[in-house]
Amino acid sequence: MEEIRAAERAAMNAGRSEADLMRAAGRGVAREIERATGGRAGTVLVLAGPGNNGGDGLVAAAALRERGWRCLIWGYRRADSSGAPIDAATADQFVWLEPGSLREAAREADVIVDAVFGIGGKDTLPPEVVDAFATVDAVRRERGTPVVALDLPSGVDADSGAVAEGALAADMTVTVGLPKIGLYRSPALRYTGMLRLVDIGLPAPDISPEIPQLITEQDVRAWLPRRRADTHKREVGSLLVVGGAPTYYGAPRLTAAAGARVGAGLVTLAVPRSLIAPIATALPEVTFLPLPEGEIGGAGTRMARMIHEQIDRYQALVVGPGLGQDSPIDEFLNALFRVRTVAAGIGFGASVVAEETQEFRARAVLDADALNWLAKQSEWPDRLRSAQLVLTPHPGELSRLLDMDVDQIVSDPWAAAREAAARFGQVVVLKHGHTAVASPDGTLLVAPQALPALASAGTGDVLAGMIGGLMAQGLAPREAAAAGVYLGTEAAILAMERVGTLGLVAGDLIDALPGALAALYDARWGRTGG
Repeated sequence: MEEIRAAERAAMNAGRSEADLMRAAGRGVAREIERATGGRAGTVLVLAGPGNNGGDGLVAAAALRERGWRCLIWGYRRADSSGAPIDAATADQFVWLEPGSLREAAREADVIVDAVFGIGGKDTLPPEVVDAFATVDAVRRERGTPVVALDLPSGVDADSGAVAEGALAADMTVTVGLPKIGLYRSPALRYTGMLRLVDIGLPAPDISPEIPQLITEQDVRAWLPRRRADTHKREVGSLLVVGGAPTYYGAPRLTAAAGARVGAGLVTLAVPRSLIAPIATALPEVTFLPLPEGEIGGAGTRMARMIHEQIDRYQALVVGPGLGQDSPIDEFLNALFRVRTVAAGIGFGASVVAEETQEFRARAVLDADALNWLAKQSEWPDRLRSAQLVLTPHPGELSRLLDMDVDQIVSDPWAAAREAAARFGQVVVLKHGHTAVASPDGTLLVAPQALPALASAGTGDVLAGMIGGLMAQGLAPREAAAAGVYLGTEAAILAMERVGTLGLVAGDLIDALPGALAALYDARWGRTGG
């Protein structure tokens, strides 16, 4: 919070007035409301507090009024528009609510704006505000009216993410100026809904490696590879996906499809041969490396040997989706990550066989059952020190890797991700809340949204495929991981517009990926229409 106040002071020292900042904030919030409602004018109910947050809310109401909206205002310790930089004629058109009329006004509203308290709010909400929020929330649940929080939901601490009792959960939070780190922490993230950032021209603070940074559209656009006109499929990146078991053949299929959709020129699935037919029917674009079935002794070692014979043809691997944990898998992964080659020589009629151990040096995403196997190997970070890895655990998998209780990880997921990256010397993607990408150097990149729609089987397989596909195209592990997280979030938002939150399944993400990627990659010149 102090960084935000310092940025505001710096802006005013440079000539910006408090009124200027308030106008920029309020109008930015109004634009986001209009964008969310498709530009249709309606009725907005603003819950306005006594400070600057309430003033921002009134400016937003004024901007909406100028666009044809009807504006209802409920004031807490505020009876008029004084202190807000609003045209008097516009302010005269506000309808200030009489005591006891809040429920009726909430029923009339198309959008409700929480502008009671901002970053200077108190830890405990006043009883009058708690009662007002309860009234609004009851109507919202009954009618489905969206709630927009201005800057942050009232009662949320901008630094710690603590939430006061009686706070009103928002469907969208339009945060002003700079991101508030507390909004990305638990339990605050349960109250923010979709997060939108409005730029009001505050100077950017100094970036410290200790401070988590949001993954931005600008970051991802800069990281994405650019294809030359005379390139070909192997040159733009080949991805090998290793996984699959008779009961989990959907997982590697989703991973391979996601890898192809983010631009890998060639995707090969290394799966047991019995799975090829059902996967090929649904995914004709991929090629296959048939692996032996697990019933025959030594199948794991033969599987690893087959992978090693082909591994140099691929720029990246994804290992683990749907692999299972049956006995051949332990043998397979042990042989895969402890590369052994046998050289035979003939001298004086006798064979001389030498066994040489080599390091695993590939670029790979390790997911699902590959992570479960790692958790059983005490010295695996040393064994894989020459590899460039991205580990993609959820809290349960990370708890096994770190030998730590899940509750400890969930209580501070960013610290746990950082500890894992430092201990393992690899990039770690922790899938919990705002997904975090931790690097061994201590930096932490955070997903811009936390979407409950992604709590669906297979979405982690899709994320692994996206990261692997980007690594195959040359992105470094950290950038590939962060870009995959961002693209997955954007694809989910697009999919939710079509199927909603409860109806989203992993396949919807793959269908939406081209749209999310095109918005970042493809030039706009030459396009026609809207």
